[in-house]
Amino acid sequence: MVLVWLLLLLTLLAGARLLWGQWKLRNLHLPPLVPGFLHLLQPNLPIYLLGLTQRLGPIYRLRLGLQDVVVLNSKRTIEEALVRKWVDFAGRPQIPSYKLASQHCPDISLGDYSLFWKAHKKLTRSALLLGVRSSMEPRVEQLTQEFCERMRAQAGTPVTIQKEFSVLTCS
Repeated sequence: MVLVWLLLLLTLLAGARLLWGQWKLRNLHLPPLVPGFLHLLQPNLPIYLLGLTQRLGPIYRLRLGLQDVVVLNSKRTIEEALVRKWVDFAGRPQIPSYKLASQHCPDISLGDYSLFWKAHKKLTRSALLLGVRSSMEPRVEQLTQEFCERMRAQAGTPVTIQKEFSVLTCS
């Protein structure tokens, strides 16, 4: 009986050692209180995040609930991410509010990076560039006024905001 317990203990220790070795090889820079979002409950969050930047460097990873988020904290790293390595940083996290606002349909602002998104972006950009020949400001003002009038007309009643945003962005 003792031999069985010793073999079980030895197996558990060997497994823990193997997992610990794998974890060490990943070389992750994790802030304290990694589980969930407890680190966001700090009393002075901007100062706390600045401290993480000073300790972990200009790029580190935070965990927001079950979502991993890469944090960039210097002009140079942000520029590199957005200009030189934009494909690596393209994409959006799958957040429930995004899904609700876009009605589970990928769009140019909330869609994740994919071939469909690239085609959508290309079409949107070419349409905007064609429309820029004349000033777009009067058109944007007109659309904003129409949106505000529709919202005022529905005062006091429930509004399907997804439909309103869809009408506004597709106009």
